[in-house]
Amino acid sequence: MSQPPYPPPSRPEPRPEHPGARAEQPYDPAHPGHATEPAYDPAYPPQPTGPMDGSAPAPPPLPGPEVSTGPRVGARARSSADRAALTAAVLGVVGFVLLVVGLSVSTVGITLWTAVPAWSVFAVLAALVAQVPHVPSRGGLSRGQAWQVGAAGAGGLALFWLLVVVFPGGGATDRGFVLTLATALVAGGVWLRRRGS
Repeated sequence: MSQPPYPPPSRPEPRPEHPGARAEQPYDPAHPGHATEPAYDPAYPPQPTGPMDGSAPAPPPLPGPEVSTGPRVGARARSSADRAALTAAVLGVVGFVLLVVGLSVSTVGITLWTAVPAWSVFAVLAALVAQVPHVPSRGGLSRGQAWQVGAAGAGGLALFWLLVVVFPGGGATDRGFVLTLATALVAGGVWLRRRGS
């Protein structure tokens, strides 16, 4: 007596290990599965991967020229000295011109050029010597030596003023006024040059 054929054994379906887990599908080349992200494990938190996670640190700024915010004492003192030197030179030149004008002023038809020619030439030379400190090259002299030469010229002009203008009583005339002003300007220029040096 023949037995009926046994039914083919059925393949047991895979059961998930956990109740909430999905069953794995068999690999089908026609329908590849989608890549799934790995589950987050608190025991192994994600680690930073380097500069890709955040912005790169900014490079330090390049050093620029130093800017001083303090007062420029040197430049200010130099500017003041230049102004003093210019003022002294102007005073000396104006005083020399006034001296020549005063020597040429006539009183009762007589000028000092004709009355006292030697003193007039002496006064002009003394006024020229007093201009030495104002000359940029100073004739090869140092600043102190040039000032001493200028002071000697101013002293000679003051001597002329005393002996020719004041003592004879010519200080009260127009010529005496011009010569007094000329002497004061020349001497003032030399004195101011000394302060500027």
